[in-house]
Amino acid sequence: MDNKTKGRVVEPRGYVLIRVGKKHHLSDVRGYAYEHRLVAEEMLRRRLRKKELVHHDDENKGNNRPSNLIPTPSQKAHHRLHAKRTDLRPIGAKNPIVHCACACGTTFRLFDELDRPRRFVPGHNPHEEPRTDLLITVLGSRTLHRAVIAMKLRAPVRRVAVMLSRLVKRGRVVRSSRGYYKNGDIDG
Repeated sequence: MDNKTKGRVVEPRGYVLIRVGKKHHLSDVRGYAYEHRLVAEEMLRRRLRKKELVHHDDENKGNNRPSNLIPTPSQKAHHRLHAKRTDLRPIGAKNPIVHCACACGTTFRLFDELDRPRRFVPGHNPHEEPRTDLLITVLGSRTLHRAVIAMKLRAPVRRVAVMLSRLVKRGRVVRSSRGYYKNGDIDG
């Protein structure tokens, strides 16, 4: 900091510091306080709480006009203002109750604990799980690759791979080589 400019100093990160005296509640050990915090307290007509942060809307740390400052209740809320996602719940907005998109009739809060929007109840999946008996029927007495099985079941390959893994553990399907499976119930 420069001693020639007593009273108002711009620190290396671009924040403006104002000389307020060492006894001021926002001052540092030298008696300076951040101007944006002083302006925010004037706007709110109260002291800032311990965890409250002040956001510069135009991200110019030297622009401390009241119209450019947004007091935020927490660091999480402050970071959300910097986030690129536009679908997150706005700070202070209500969290409405909605119906699950799978039409099961279950209701839940639209936004989760991280304020991300949801369409389905946790654990619900819009895709119906292929039935294991159909998978066994598709295999028949042949040895097939999991991608072919997935195509015949009209299911994602990853989901079919998980089903095959479970059926291998139960002994209903045998893995003959990498990615290829055959029915474990048929001898030979």
